[in-house]
Amino acid sequence: MKLRLTICLLGLSFFVKSQKLDVTIIGTAHYFKPEYQSIQSFETAKHHIISLSPDLFFLEAVPPQDTLSLREIYDDNMNKADEMKKRLENNYYDSLATKEQLKGARYYARYDFWNAYYYWNTMEEKEDTLGVFSPYQRKLENSEFDKLIFPAARELGIERFYGMDYRYGEETFMANNNKVLKELFFKLKWKPLRIYLRIQKHYKKAEQEGKLIEFINDKSFLESFTSLIDQLPVRLSRSEEAQAIKSYWHNRNEIMANRIISTSNEMGAKRILVTVGSAHVLPIKRFLEAEGHSVTIYDEITNESSK
Repeated sequence: MKLRLTICLLGLSFFVKSQKLDVTIIGTAHYFKPEYQSIQSFETAKHHIISLSPDLFFLEAVPPQDTLSLREIYDDNMNKADEMKKRLENNYYDSLATKEQLKGARYYARYDFWNAYYYWNTMEEKEDTLGVFSPYQRKLENSEFDKLIFPAARELGIERFYGMDYRYGEETFMANNNKVLKELFFKLKWKPLRIYLRIQKHYKKAEQEGKLIEFINDKSFLESFTSLIDQLPVRLSRSEEAQAIKSYWHNRNEIMANRIISTSNEMGAKRILVTVGSAHVLPIKRFLEAEGHSVTIYDEITNESSK
């Protein structure tokens, strides 16, 4: 009897770990111009997010355990969080902050910056006795977080987001990017510049018409943008820097996909929602589908609902 139970439990464990995920990916912009925000389709996108009712909600954010990435891009925040850890250990804040603020502070001190800000953002009275959340508000009030992700998550009752991003090596990536742009300019390779300017023109037009979310999730746009990156070290530049750019980009997206899979399996989740900068949508989709997971992008959702 005991042997039979053990075999059943092992079988169940294997099923949970190897289950295929149902993933929806929504591409976002990281900044929405204030003068056009009132005409963007935030409510429609929010409705679609809520209707998905995901088990887990992933952000383009660095998870707390990836301290290499956090140190590279959030070094000032990390130093502040380290100081907060020391003070929390000494109960320094007990007389200075409410219970709710202390909970947010503990998120922050664990380097979980996005959940800390989300937690503070959901509070009705946003006092900032600890002085750690107000800077986020100034930076993010025109972002996808304040305009779309957090409002939808509040209605869903989401208590925690899961980070998946990988940013270690980004400084080198940006330096290589600048070198390649200069190379293309001096070699008079205008085709990529024309493609980029055309994308920017359509992007601006879509934003002015209140269709930015639809535009950055349009499959043809995603394919053209992804193709431009894929062709960089093949047709546009054969430099080491161009090879490094593609390698970093490939690696970053693959790590994000793997983090979605591993975290979802650990949590026993199946319905997964991912919000990410639109340039990452198709690369992550490819990696997930290569592992046998079902992936739907926002363009497919809106097309289906309009039928």
